[in-house]
Amino acid sequence: MIRVLTVHCEFRPQSSGVARHIEGLSRALLARGDIEPVILAQNLVKVPDDYPGQVDAGGFGRLLPLIRTADVVHVHGSRTGISALALRLARWLGKPVVFTPHCYYQGGTRLQQGLKRGWDLLIERGTVRGADAVILLHSGWSQVMQDIGLCGQREEIIPNCLDADALMARLQQAGQRRLSGAPAMLSVGRLDPVKRLDDGIRALSEPGMEQAEFHIVGQGVDRERLEALAMQWGVAARVHFHGWQDDACTAAMMKGCDVMLLASEREGLPTVLLESLLAGVPMAISDIEGNRAIADVVGWPFRFPVGEGAALARCVADCVASGVDPAVREAVLQQFSWQSRANEVAALYLDLLRQRGRCG
Repeated sequence: MIRVLTVHCEFRPQSSGVARHIEGLSRALLARGDIEPVILAQNLVKVPDDYPGQVDAGGFGRLLPLIRTADVVHVHGSRTGISALALRLARWLGKPVVFTPHCYYQGGTRLQQGLKRGWDLLIERGTVRGADAVILLHSGWSQVMQDIGLCGQREEIIPNCLDADALMARLQQAGQRRLSGAPAMLSVGRLDPVKRLDDGIRALSEPGMEQAEFHIVGQGVDRERLEALAMQWGVAARVHFHGWQDDACTAAMMKGCDVMLLASEREGLPTVLLESLLAGVPMAISDIEGNRAIADVVGWPFRFPVGEGAALARCVADCVASGVDPAVREAVLQQFSWQSRANEVAALYLDLLRQRGRCG
């Protein structure tokens, strides 16, 4: 049995794409029977009741004892203190290390951008170089990382995936919560300026969107600003902030909307797009590299240029009229489910152990 320590700053699968990635991968690895993933998180809200593996919320204080008992250490998350320290401790103890950064966000105030550049120079560069392998979610991230001075020893392209079995089970168990609006537009994710939810709010003023309503599920720092913009633009009555919702409620809302929206200016490789398409819910997406990395593979054409409200509104209308072709759903299942792709991560672990003579 190979023991893999998975480290991230949080484990909140019902509100975090990275945690959802970790949970889905860990479930698939457990199902193999030869790998035992142990998840160590700094912040923990609630472990899913049906999660069969071990989750430790001890944070920094548990790093050293858990790394000592691990065969492989897999750290997740860019510019994350606990992941950076875990990688360095693992190297010191002679353990093979895999690093999945997920996404590098470059926006923010001048101060925030300066702090990011400083972290990259002083900390992140060593994290990336110190990993035995870096998993990138799509090929475009290789150039992004080179552009900001982050180059690893070995890069592997293994996409973000979803737990298809778990998603389909949630959808089957969930009722339908019909959302208001014609069309009823739904966004699920954190409320952050990089998500550009204000573009969806502004689009309610476009021709053809007079009866549309925008339902926003999630928490985040951007809510107050978004509420003010909805008031300023005269569409507040058609914008609904639902806050955090659990998976069952979110599944019911997905079944009860007409279209989902992902207007982000940057994404790693978005889980919510995979879940939407596999669920058969059309999604209007911004034309950015992270979204294209999925859409081009599965044949999803409904995209709009970032920040263009009229194009967003047209894309929403086209999505509603089209629906999701069964071939698209099958492509998501084959190319972006952990049931299909987890063995690639397992093979990487085994290869790193063989290189060190620790696996027959």
